[in-house]
This record gives sequence, structure tokens and C-alpha cells, in this order.
Amino acid sequence: MSLVIILAFLLGVIADDFEVPPNIVYDSTTVTGIFLGYEVGDYIHPVLRDENGDVKSFWSTDHLMDYFLTCHVGERVVLEIEEADSYIWEIEGMMRIFRVIGASTDNISYSQWRDSLEAEGKPEDLLGDYYMAPYDCLIDVDNEMRLGN
Repeated sequence: MSLVIILAFLLGVIADDFEVPPNIVYDSTTVTGIFLGYEVGDYIHPVLRDENGDVKSFWSTDHLMDYFLTCHVGERVVLEIEEADSYIWEIEGMMRIFRVIGASTDNISYSQWRDSLEAEGKPEDLLGDYYMAPYDCLIDVDNEMRLGN
């Protein structure tokens, strides 16, 4: 019996039919504050101190946006936040998260910045290892202490 399963797998009869469930979006809002840096675990979590002085952490799934935010550590930013149920691989299920879907500073928005890069070519090629940017701006949220450069 197990030989049949192995042969079926090798011949492609058994396929991985798992599809990631779509996000279920509940709400979106904006949060204004000073961008402090990132918490890094299984995912990248931008951290800011809001206008009330509270430190808040969000999810991020856009590496290019992380690069944009890295350029604005210590500055006032406005983050566009989406509340959604999203599939999380590590827990193999859906989880309610608050994810950054947009950002802006007093001078430029993330989408304007990205569009200017796209006009010059592929942003990924222009920025090199942009996906490593948050690791230069790590923060220990509990002690509000910067760990990166």
C-alpha cells in the first residue's frame, strides 16, 4: 500500500491542493506617531509611539514598505492599518492581525515613493537587499531600547 502512495506522489497524482484562505478585512484606520523601528520574530512588526504616548506594534508583509519606513526612523509617520483575519503559516490557521497597508511622512507617501522608484526601473533592483533593512532598526519594545545600528 505505501509503495502505491509513494509512486502516486512521485508521478504527481497526489498534489498539494492547499490554497491560502483569503484575508477577511474588518476595518481600516490610521495611526499617527513617531516611528521607532521594528520587532522581528517570525514576521516584521513596525513599532511606533502614537500621539498618546502608547507604543504600538503592527504586522508588515511588504518588504518595500519596510524599507521606506526604515528611512524614517525617529520621524513622525502616519500608518494606514487594516484589521483582518489572515492565514498564518506558523499556526496553520487564521488569526486576527493589524497590518500596515500604507504609510506617509510629512513630505511623501509610501505610494509616491514607490511610484518614483518604479519610474526608474524595478525597485528591488535599485534598492539591493531592501528586505534586510528592518534588521538595522531593531527595537526592544519592553525597554523601548534600540538594538540595531
